[in-house]
Amino acid sequence: MKVVLFLLAALCAAHATHIPTQTADKLYLTKQKSIYELFWHIDQPTLYHPELYQKARSFSIEDHIESYTDQFAVTEFLQRWKHGMLPRGQAFSVMYPQLQEEAICLFNLLYSAKDFDTFYNTAVWARFNVNEQMYVYALSVAVLHRKDTQYIRLPPLYEVVPNFFFDEGVLHQAYHIGMGEVGTKKTVGGVDYHMIHTNYSGWYLVRDNVPEQKLSYFTEDVGLGQFYFMINHDFPYWMNSNKYNLPKDIRGEIYLYGHKQLLVRYYLERLSNDMGEIEYVDFYKPIVTGYYPTMHFPNGVPFPQREVGATIPLHMHKYVEQALNLQTRIANAIDCGYVEDVNGQRVNIYTPTGLNILGNIIQGNADALNHMYYGEFDVLCRKIFGFSLQSASKYQVAPSSLEIFSTSVRDPVLYSVYKNIVTYLIRYKENMPYYTHEEISFPGVKIESVAVDKLMTFFDHFETLLNNAISIRSHKEAQSMLIKARQHRLNHKPFTYHITVNSDKATKCMVRVFLGPKFDVHGHELDISENYMNFLELDQWIVDLKVGTNKIERNSHESIYVAPDDVPSEVLYKKMLKALDGVETFTYSTKPYGFPDRLLLPKGKKEGMPFKLFVHVAPVDESKSFKIESPVWGTSIMDGRPMGFPLDRPVQAYNFTAPNFYFKDVMIFHKQLEELNVTV
Repeated sequence: MKVVLFLLAALCAAHATHIPTQTADKLYLTKQKSIYELFWHIDQPTLYHPELYQKARSFSIEDHIESYTDQFAVTEFLQRWKHGMLPRGQAFSVMYPQLQEEAICLFNLLYSAKDFDTFYNTAVWARFNVNEQMYVYALSVAVLHRKDTQYIRLPPLYEVVPNFFFDEGVLHQAYHIGMGEVGTKKTVGGVDYHMIHTNYSGWYLVRDNVPEQKLSYFTEDVGLGQFYFMINHDFPYWMNSNKYNLPKDIRGEIYLYGHKQLLVRYYLERLSNDMGEIEYVDFYKPIVTGYYPTMHFPNGVPFPQREVGATIPLHMHKYVEQALNLQTRIANAIDCGYVEDVNGQRVNIYTPTGLNILGNIIQGNADALNHMYYGEFDVLCRKIFGFSLQSASKYQVAPSSLEIFSTSVRDPVLYSVYKNIVTYLIRYKENMPYYTHEEISFPGVKIESVAVDKLMTFFDHFETLLNNAISIRSHKEAQSMLIKARQHRLNHKPFTYHITVNSDKATKCMVRVFLGPKFDVHGHELDISENYMNFLELDQWIVDLKVGTNKIERNSHESIYVAPDDVPSEVLYKKMLKALDGVETFTYSTKPYGFPDRLLLPKGKKEGMPFKLFVHVAPVDESKSFKIESPVWGTSIMDGRPMGFPLDRPVQAYNFTAPNFYFKDVMIFHKQLEELNVTV
């Protein structure tokens, strides 16, 4: 066991060396501590940090209306609040129109505060006066998008709202511990530690009936659920780019490419478990994949389930008709080459900005051209295939897993829905010409060799704080007890790419690395021309090439797409307090979030599973390069090429043999944690 712990510590240390960080000053620490405290025990605000109750009682939004930049937003919120908004204790989803309007109102109130003090006072007031889940949602998005909270870390959503990440059995045990029915515990420094050992739903559901449950370790990973919430709130679909200063020229493309990446990653995990292609979904056919979430909302209402082979319920048929109409309009736009704006004018989509226009329309976001005509196809599909229950009133809702961003990835049908949607992206790209040799080659530059360290995955232990799932009797009790869930999560050993490039000139280049399947589920070897859409982009980065031989090394943890596990909240909070007392320094990441680094590689197999690694080097035209500032990804430099280039369009295999292309066979081995120190 000591050897295993030492190895894990070494892996963490290797990871930490590649995280871009800054040292916090007192202003940052004060903000970070203040924000962190707002997310705990939101259902019992008068008990946890009771001093906030006095602050909330003494603060009047109306008396400080001059302290907000958007006074119309303040007035609108106050009118709604006085008239009556979603009551505390009710379930919330931003995909219900009435609830979305109220959440946007609350967000605008928080977002328009002129300074941090006003923002914080407003957030404290709202903690006591609005629905708890709406509060978490609006406050999270406000922290992500306000300039004065840049790099402020949100507590992990799986610790803030454990109900969306753990099943009833786990929370039932936590409840009994909270009630004093103590099982095994240890006490350290006056704090009682309780550990609940938990598995994924795939451990106890009938796998023959729901084969996708074999993948529950992936779809139910707490980091994946949090990541999906974050990428959907880099550009919240209801947020207008002009109004909120978002980089609007890439929004629709990011939506489509981001979901294509998720879809491919899921497919690679299926192959690791001897499962084949992702099923499409059809509005008129039974849904092959069942889903049994065994979860409930904080108010006790269970998440809706979907039986194997279920047909769409009658109360959804009006939405099916709408979705079919939108489906036809989107397909016609792709094949005809244009969309229609609100004035009936044709807008060409086979232009450099065309994919962005198409992506906005498919998502149905606030930047979409002619929203009334093209609607919200994405949201409709979630409503229909998620099997949410029919609401008794506008405030009595039971959203499906698909209608909560942090739970969406748990339902296998999400990937079927996005297989349908990503097919539009592929169809669009198929209507474009193949890349010419000149567009994808790099004269004078050759990749001489590519090597990569041995690729190994394993399951290790991960602990998640569950305190927010239980009721407390006092602030003191909350501080003196820690209840944690312990589960196995997929991880991989850090690895490094070793790339040798020869150049006849000094120049900048963009290196892109992809991973794809070598064989299908039946063991047939795949050709790149029929399999290009199933390659996952692992990383991209800019390199300054010198004349002659260039040895390029890049660690897996440096990928622009990944982020490490969150530091447990109780650990991070103690670090804040020590830093504020001047006892130690506190560093924070300038790349706040990302795809869970531990899930970068598919599981592979014990005996090794073959994959294809593809490396491409392209010239960088600095006149076309641009920088993206994202509250989720941090700062990224783009080279002006389409996302997924050069695998974003259909491939002619003979054209992918240029010197700046390199394909390499690799194996991914899945090991027991104890084997790693033996097999390295």
